[in-house]
Amino acid sequence: MTYDAKSIRILREDEIKRFDWHWAEELAHEHILPLDWVKRGFKASRRLGIEPDFFVSKYILKHDLHKNDEFEQVFIEVLKEDRKKSQNPL
Repeated sequence: MTYDAKSIRILREDEIKRFDWHWAEELAHEHILPLDWVKRGFKASRRLGIEPDFFVSKYILKHDLHKNDEFEQVFIEVLKEDRKKSQNPL
């Protein structure tokens, strides 16, 4: 498949908001959090096959939700993977 100028499409604001990367950036900016940390929460959520809503509600908005051991375990795995990648970039 070849790409040309006709292949480029500018997304509308409502289309952009559907993407995790946009929501993560907004949350990090609004709540003054490290973007990489927010991305890890989204990544852990997706790995579990759930929407990031739990992560956002519990860890960013600080709602009083029950602890989810499975989420925390996956979040720690993602953190360790990211640390390992940053220590060994090749």
